[in-house]
Amino acid sequence: MAGIRYPECSTGDDDIMSTQDQPTGPPNARIVLFGMRCAFTRPVLEALIAAPGVDLAAIVLPEPVTDDDWFAPGTRAIGIATRAALHDAAVRDTLRALAPDLIVVACFPWRLPEGLLGLPARGGVNVHPSLLPDGHGPAPVFWAFRWGLAETGVSLHVLDGGFDTGPLIAQRRLAIPPDATLPGLERTLARLGAGLLLDRLTDILTGTARPAPQHGEPARYAPLPRAGDLLVTTGWPARVAARFIRAVAPVHGPVPVLVRATGQRLAVAEVIDVHDDASPGPVTARHDMATVRFSPGILSCRLESTPRPLHLHRS
Repeated sequence: MAGIRYPECSTGDDDIMSTQDQPTGPPNARIVLFGMRCAFTRPVLEALIAAPGVDLAAIVLPEPVTDDDWFAPGTRAIGIATRAALHDAAVRDTLRALAPDLIVVACFPWRLPEGLLGLPARGGVNVHPSLLPDGHGPAPVFWAFRWGLAETGVSLHVLDGGFDTGPLIAQRRLAIPPDATLPGLERTLARLGAGLLLDRLTDILTGTARPAPQHGEPARYAPLPRAGDLLVTTGWPARVAARFIRAVAPVHGPVPVLVRATGQRLAVAEVIDVHDDASPGPVTARHDMATVRFSPGILSCRLESTPRPLHLHRS
């Protein structure tokens, strides 16, 4: 992860908490971070390490801990092997001994029990890569592309007994670039979220934050994607299909494309071009290159070996 340069982004600021009479910097505080070895946790980790007045007491991972260079020197890592272990007295005692003032979550897969959230004086907060309540769940970045969103953002909210349901402290919006990819957007949102956390850390630690209940529509759930969630059909506009394939192929590719006119199922590894011209047939293929007619538009793409035919279930 070292050396990654995160894309710059222009954002709006929809802060919910009051920013009047803020101290000049956060008070000295011990923080425990719950996260994973991933692109979303890393910027939050680095921000907390660099923040003045913050003692990052430990990072908690949902896996056994091994010695490597992923963490900054001196950062203590605690491994939690199973979800059930979060309820163990030994885990609770380990965290209590750290005497944290605040728990911060950034891409941790399991809900924290009340016994852990009750340890810090200021409870816990979560950095989440969507504009809650829309996109609550484990994979909002993928669903931002699947839903065809023009913008997304990050939410900073209080941890409660639900999944991404606690009162909102602050949000920031981000226009999704037309050429965005899933890994790139995740890194951008992580950087945006880390900055939002630091901007609001003083209010959280001093108890002057004023979280507001989540409200509004839509409030869609963003689960981990299944195979069917990757499927693109030629009933889509070509430009919509191209944007989705370019975004998710680096992580989930090749992307399956169902050609409605023939029943073919193509495995699209890369989008070469998209345009609005007509095509003589549903699919024109030569070697690993193909031109596919959509509704409307044409997609030029590179294919990998075609998967087995898709069985359609008609009502």
